[in-house]
Amino acid sequence: MHLIALLLFSALGAVGGEVIPPAPLRYFNDYAGVVSPATVEELNRKLEEFERTNSSQLLVVIFPRNESGLPVEDYTVRVARAWRAGQRDKNNGAILFVFIQDRTMRLEVGYGLEGAIPDAVAKRIIDDVIAPFFRRGDYNGGLRAGVDAVIAAARGEFQGTGKTVAEKRGRRREPGFPSWLPFLLFILVFVSVVRRRATVYHRRRDVYWGPFGGTGWGGGGWSGGGGGWSGGGGFSGGGGSFGGGGASGRW
Repeated sequence: MHLIALLLFSALGAVGGEVIPPAPLRYFNDYAGVVSPATVEELNRKLEEFERTNSSQLLVVIFPRNESGLPVEDYTVRVARAWRAGQRDKNNGAILFVFIQDRTMRLEVGYGLEGAIPDAVAKRIIDDVIAPFFRRGDYNGGLRAGVDAVIAAARGEFQGTGKTVAEKRGRRREPGFPSWLPFLLFILVFVSVVRRRATVYHRRRDVYWGPFGGTGWGGGGWSGGGGGWSGGGGFSGGGGSFGGGGASGRW
């Protein structure tokens, strides 16, 4: 999985420009390989259960770095809007983005959770709860503490139905279905589009690749649509909206 993530972000860096990655299959996603498998499973189960009991969709996504060329706040809100975490009628989604090599993180808060997690609370979670662990290199501890803090802030705002969006839609993932598969498909589609659009000119042994404009990867970028990628027991976006509420920080 980690090799695939590195290939993905290397490809994005080579082409440049804003690219919206596909919505993840899970609630907790470590594409940088800094968290132990046990912690990944523990926090994924905790976030999944929180959606069942509370209906809020909370995600954690760890990337090697921000390849978009945009300020982190601009990029993460665009990704959040594409992934659409939270219920459509409640807008109760929140996404913690972590960019390891940039030593930067951002908590994006959906409209419906801005009362429970105002910018000041989001900033305290970033600076006072998560960052001290990260400075010691303890990503497991920092993300456990961060997830618990976000859950504590959001708890009680909404009532769950006992089922996740994915379970309501009846989408079941077969046992062993790899959570990184959407990113592999993303790479394959990306390469296919570039190869179709690129024009190769041979001039004095020089090779010129035609412009990449119009491939569909810039601007609004690529997104999985309202539901995103899903599987029973996994994440599927409920249609929530984001307006830029939240906070950023470094460690």
